[in-house]
Amino acid sequence: MATDVQSKKEAYARGEEQGRADALAGRSHADPPRDGTRGEKDQYANGYDWGYEQGRAQKLDLVVWQEGGVEDAPGGLGTTINICVRTPNWSETVAAGEREHVFTAPTGFRWNGTVGAQYKRMDQTTGGGLPPVQAKVSADGRTLTFTFDVHLNTNTEDKDCIVYTCGLEAVDGAEPGRFTDGVAQIGTAPPAKLKAEVIEDED
Repeated sequence: MATDVQSKKEAYARGEEQGRADALAGRSHADPPRDGTRGEKDQYANGYDWGYEQGRAQKLDLVVWQEGGVEDAPGGLGTTINICVRTPNWSETVAAGEREHVFTAPTGFRWNGTVGAQYKRMDQTTGGGLPPVQAKVSADGRTLTFTFDVHLNTNTEDKDCIVYTCGLEAVDGAEPGRFTDGVAQIGTAPPAKLKAEVIEDED
């Protein structure tokens, strides 16, 4: 009996180790076979599920940054901000799956809810037939949230950088100035600072 319990614990540990390794390597969930007869395969599968989720929850090795400057005047036409994502040396494979994105607008700005996603390669060409982004905006307009499948360098289409183009506009009554307190948070990747300038309406 003790041996049977020990074998189940060892099976769970093996599954957990493999699940975590697969997740960190960016491999798809293996969905291992389950066998309720002796319970060992069941334990391995349960351990695998847990290990895979733990691996996915670990910090994403991604670089997130804002591309270019952004400015708008209250009552203006609005603008867009590009938030870019890549791996540290541009070539690692990342298949993190669905991850939560939380973007906080800089002071004086609000999101308009439009988000587009595409891949931008190092040679400046674009690619990758990405699905539409279903984003939500908080009541005050400062916070934009959505989940999206983060994967890079897994095939010939998803190279080298993901670019999220988000609609942004200066709020009525915003004081002119450059604000750097915006934040782009993608899963557990290190956050990026978002910056934008409120300019005076020339009219």
